[in-house]
Amino acid sequence: MSELSIPLRGFYSEAAWLQSEFGAAVQSRMFPNQLQCEMCVVRLHDAWARFCRELIITSALGKTLTISGVVLIRASGISTRITVIPQLMGTFRRRRNEPNWYDATDCIDAAQRLGLTNLTTIGGALGSVNSPADSIRKVRNFYAHRGSETALKAGSTGIFSKPSAPDVFELAGFSAHGMTHFETWVLGLKTIAQAATL
Repeated sequence: MSELSIPLRGFYSEAAWLQSEFGAAVQSRMFPNQLQCEMCVVRLHDAWARFCRELIITSALGKTLTISGVVLIRASGISTRITVIPQLMGTFRRRRNEPNWYDATDCIDAAQRLGLTNLTTIGGALGSVNSPADSIRKVRNFYAHRGSETALKAGSTGIFSKPSAPDVFELAGFSAHGMTHFETWVLGLKTIAQAATL
């Protein structure tokens, strides 16, 4: 029997590690490590995408136990783990690449196409209006590509004092919740991940 608690624990562990690494990089007062901070943002975005992908695959397998004790039914056409993505891709007419797993709309669409029995739970959690995933994506894209357009999109998150030059160290500033922006991101994603695996 598969368990949704496994990808959830994996994401929790990686997110906690990244939060610790980000904090350590910022607190090197003499030489705060900009590269390390930026890589924590990039890796957090990647960890979220990997969690969402695993959530869909594990849910489709059937005989999967949610963290609230519900046993999910196998999705139609699925025989093993390796058949999930081909089955999903077969539902598209033109799409050649896997969904953008970090994107809530793509994930919910994948869950719907596969006919997952926990579609409502996944949709309600990943589609949350309080999700920080889109802000993380915008900031991550700037640190990964460093273009003027990506800088403006990162600046549109409202986190940075200079929207055209997003300074990664500002993510260590305190949000309205009394935590740093990075900590708020991690907590938000962990809350959504838990809700998606109920």
